[in-house]
Amino acid sequence: MATRAPRKTLGTDDYKAKLEKAKAALKALEEKAYASELEELIKKQNIVSSFKVIQANTKGISDVAILTAIGKAVGIKRLVVSQAEAKPRAKKSK
Repeated sequence: MATRAPRKTLGTDDYKAKLEKAKAALKALEEKAYASELEELIKKQNIVSSFKVIQANTKGISDVAILTAIGKAVGIKRLVVSQAEAKPRAKKSK
């Protein structure tokens, strides 16, 4: 008959690691909870139309550069805007 391993007594470092993991999970949950509210607020503020006007007036500049400039103008520190390549779909195997 197999026996279970004895439980490990958690130390300070273990509890701190659990706390950091819980904080990260809470932050992700808050972002999900407020995502739809934020989207509605952005639509009401006409930010999309303002962005399109800026885009039309500055031809030849990428969207990423415009968003980075807006972030600097607003005063967001350490803002990094990047655009990832589209991932190709996996081929169907038969």
